[in-house]
Amino acid sequence: MSEPAPPLSQAPSIAVDKWIGVVAGIVAPTTVITGLCYYFGAASQRAFFAYFSLNADALGFPTAYYVLNSVEVLYPALVILFAVACGAYWILTYGRRVLHRNRRSRLARRTGWTVIAAGAVLTALAVWAVLGLDYAVPSGAMVPVALGLGAVLIAAGTEVLVALRTEGSPRFATSAELFTLLFSGATLVLALFWLTNIYATSYGVDRAEHAAQDLWAKKSVVVLETVDPVVIPPNLVKKTEHDPQPGQRFRYRYECLRALAVTDDLWVLVPARWTIENGYALIVPIDEFSRINVARRAGLVGTPAADWNAENKKWQCPEVAHR
Repeated sequence: MSEPAPPLSQAPSIAVDKWIGVVAGIVAPTTVITGLCYYFGAASQRAFFAYFSLNADALGFPTAYYVLNSVEVLYPALVILFAVACGAYWILTYGRRVLHRNRRSRLARRTGWTVIAAGAVLTALAVWAVLGLDYAVPSGAMVPVALGLGAVLIAAGTEVLVALRTEGSPRFATSAELFTLLFSGATLVLALFWLTNIYATSYGVDRAEHAAQDLWAKKSVVVLETVDPVVIPPNLVKKTEHDPQPGQRFRYRYECLRALAVTDDLWVLVPARWTIENGYALIVPIDEFSRINVARRAGLVGTPAADWNAENKKWQCPEVAHR
């Protein structure tokens, strides 16, 4: 006999629980993805601004700023991850077929145990290096590489031993094998997270180096006008002070600036001659005491202004050199 239908009073509750499960299944992965985008975007931007001796946290960028800037960081990493995952899937599929045909091979069984031992050694060396007990594993990216590779080898060796069983035996004869695979998967995730963080930081530094090299020839130039004077090194920025006139609020004009970052309430400006040895940055809030003009400059290539040391002239920027 079929079970009686639930009372009408319980039907809405069942429907609500069902929709809550559907929404939770969508929101949870989205939250994790957003959190990862924020973390790696923040790691990259912190490295970018640290190159210019700026603290990204002090600038107060919103969450959306870091999430949007994480796309160019995570895109190459995701492409590599999907390519490696696809290759691993094909190797796993055809490797199982080969092992099923050679279940009685002692060489295959010894190979499985050897691979597990090699993975255990690499994992132990990585943990040893993380704990700072020795320098058996080089620092930097080699530690997470050794950790991830060790996890992959342990999982591969365990899979070889599982595939060599007879057809009638269960896939996981002991809980230790299942635990080993779970441990390897968790370790691999940690290693990938570590490597992605290293890549995001390196990517931020590379972006900063290229941005610093392109400041002089950048076509978009910034002119800052303020009510009160701003202390800026004269060898980096050209300052012009206007005579006070009725109705004129902005008396001080600063040229040779470039925009490093822009948000809803502030501009981060650096001079065109910025260098690590002679660096300077200016954080300008958007208010009634300052005015920012942006212009496009072209025709720099092939002129003396293309070289900031041409004819031994220490120009602050190409805009000044053209005068």
